Amino acid sequence: MTGADHNKILAIGFAAFAAILFFTFLLLALVSVGVFVALGITFANESGDPNQAGVGILGAILTLIFYGGLGILCVLPPAMASWRMLKRRPRARIWGIIAAIVLLPILPLGTMLGIYGLWFFFSAQGRNYSWA
Repeated sequence: MTGADHNKILAIGFAAFAAILFFTFLLLALVSVGVFVALGITFANESGDPNQAGVGILGAILTLIFYGGLGILCVLPPAMASWRMLKRRPRARIWGIIAAIVLLPILPLGTMLGIYGLWFFFSAQGRNYSWA
């Protein structure tokens, strides 16, 4: 296989993982926000204290911040790497290395894609591949 073939396979794999991670974080955020708001409303109704609903809303806001930040850290590198690798932009190799490292802890497919990416980027074929 040529460097272009490896590049294309990795770019498609990174794009697939970026999409899967994006929708996973979106679903987790929506469900968590719904749970926190429902718990806040339930506690406010049970205790008769309307301030309890504010605790649920605060929990929902903090959950959105948490999942938003974690989502940006996990989704942005594979998405940027995929786009830069498909368009053969400068610094695509750097983004690819970062994306491969981000995907390593996701067992089993992320680990396989991460190892494959690191193997390609640090091999002679990957270092000599024309990125621009």
